Amino acid sequence: VCFLSACNASRPMSVPVASSGGGNPFGKTFTLPCEILDTPTEFAATGIYRGSSYQKGECLKNALENAKQQVYAKYHHSYEGMISDYSSTVGNNRGNDIATKIERAGDQVVKAILNDIMTVCQEFGEVQADGMIECYVGIKVPKAEIAKKVAERVNDVLTDEEKEEIGFQEYNYRQQMEERMKNYKAENQ
Repeated sequence: VCFLSACNASRPMSVPVASSGGGNPFGKTFTLPCEILDTPTEFAATGIYRGSSYQKGECLKNALENAKQQVYAKYHHSYEGMISDYSSTVGNNRGNDIATKIERAGDQVVKAILNDIMTVCQEFGEVQADGMIECYVGIKVPKAEIAKKVAERVNDVLTDEEKEEIGFQEYNYRQQMEERMKNYKAENQ
């Protein structure tokens, strides 16, 4: 009996095979309201906020702010590489000072653009049992506009000596920015 039990224990157990009935392997899924996706020419984001159904304006404002923060983060990530390239061209504190000037100029422009942004989509969810609602706001920002305005602003804040040190040329800088922003999606997959 022991021998038969031992033989039986070493037999592999069968694993149930999923039926090929065509069921959804991910369960029930939903699409995000106001879903706006990045394109090679635009940064896009859908802001989400949950708040009181009596404060729809606040919900809308906060969802828009959430979308703006997402676009800012995307821009900043694609822009950081350029700043470090320029800072390493000069090196030492002088390079850091120039990089800081470039970064501040870019941030000022993007924040100004985001303050004037128009929404592409806005939706509210149903009032939930606790009196709260969800708000969704979709926005798009043209990458070329950011690149152009940032290049102009950087050109204005750098002295002629600083431009010479790093070989700054506004047109080339704008082209590099557009290329980095276009490649943002590829770098973050």
